[in-house]
Amino acid sequence: MAGTDGPRPVLSLVMADAGCAFYGERVDHAGGPALVLGAGDGRIAWELARRGHQVLAADPSEVLLRVAEERRAQEPAEVSARLRVVRADVRSLRLDERFKVAIAPRNALGLMSTRDDLEAALATAALHLEDDGTFLLDLVNPPEHRSPPAPDDRAEEPASWYRPVFVPHLRERRRARPGEGSHDGLRRLRVRQFSAEELDAALAAAGFQPLERFGDFDGRPFAPEDPLQIVVAQRLTEK
Repeated sequence: MAGTDGPRPVLSLVMADAGCAFYGERVDHAGGPALVLGAGDGRIAWELARRGHQVLAADPSEVLLRVAEERRAQEPAEVSARLRVVRADVRSLRLDERFKVAIAPRNALGLMSTRDDLEAALATAALHLEDDGTFLLDLVNPPEHRSPPAPDDRAEEPASWYRPVFVPHLRERRRARPGEGSHDGLRRLRVRQFSAEELDAALAAAGFQPLERFGDFDGRPFAPEDPLQIVVAQRLTEK
């Protein structure tokens, strides 16, 4: 997906307003503060701040975070004060803070192109959640027909990890830095699709217990043919 010039986001995984409502209602129930991993243009983060929650939004994209910050001027001062934005790789983010809720919205985990990347992102969520904290995420559900499992040097693990026949990409326009010339570049981001079984195995490895899985933000139970998998998981209390 190629971006355009101007203040609009150049990398976007479009989701309906129902997604904002879903995450907002879940955080209203669980309470804040909330950590948004892969916050993108800040749509979810700003929704939570408007609902009265303290929010930390993290994303590796300078372009998208700039879009999120541009919204600050449009928000009341009390709402703006509730949202902090940080540029960070969600696989390696480490803060001396704990949150009641962590969210990976809008297929943010789909940008984790390997199993290790996915597990690292889930570890970030687990490390920043309070005991029994809630983890919310949505992912594009892969098509029913998948290619055979790719060779894996960790084959002793029970879950099968699939390599899709067609690997979609997103493209993010990167502004040229001093000394790089006058032309902007494009950063290609590989999008990965994870099955429910793959995701459950990774969640378990990170210390999460899936509680609910939906096929859309309307709350219907998940079915294999659904385009999305929306998961509510709980961080298990350490003994």
